[in-house]
Amino acid sequence: MSFKELMINRTLVALWVALGVGAGLWLLVGSVAYWVRHGWLPPDTAGWVQALGGLLAVAVAVAVPAWQKRHEMQLAAIDERKRRIDSVNAVLSLTQDLIGHHEVAIHRMSGIGRFGDARDAALSLARVAKSYVDLELVTFGNEMVSFVLELKSAALYAEQIAQVNHLTLAHDWSAERNELGKRLKGLRNQEATLIGFFDSLERY
Repeated sequence: MSFKELMINRTLVALWVALGVGAGLWLLVGSVAYWVRHGWLPPDTAGWVQALGGLLAVAVAVAVPAWQKRHEMQLAAIDERKRRIDSVNAVLSLTQDLIGHHEVAIHRMSGIGRFGDARDAALSLARVAKSYVDLELVTFGNEMVSFVLELKSAALYAEQIAQVNHLTLAHDWSAERNELGKRLKGLRNQEATLIGFFDSLERY
């Protein structure tokens, strides 16, 4: 049984208990009044029991809404935690995907003079990067904005190096490869941060 289902069950139990206590109190008050009327209890007993019943009824009337409010807040906290976990997981998956494409591109650019392979690597990375460039910063919530910005920054550079003015036979790709390496390092740091973030939310 999930925590959410457990909270729902506890709330239902609390409501039934409140109803049962209320019904029992009024039954007790009625019974005492009957016993006093027939002289089985002192005359002032009914007044004390009615006063006690009134106080308990007020207590129940206050406690039940308070319990329900607390329950609603706990459910809201559970939903918010799930939303955050989903957002972190989504951005982590995107980060790991872009890391993989950067690693492939850097490997294919590892040799100078192999123009065709380096050019194709740049174009392939740029095609992948376009979907990252088009991401809205708040797609995964305000908490993920800085991480999405890192993705967009790396993707924008990947698009930049694939521009036509770079695709010449004499082009040396070492500078682009080095810069891609720096972007890759930033993405790996982001991956580690997101994994830690995800683990902390899972343990909460």
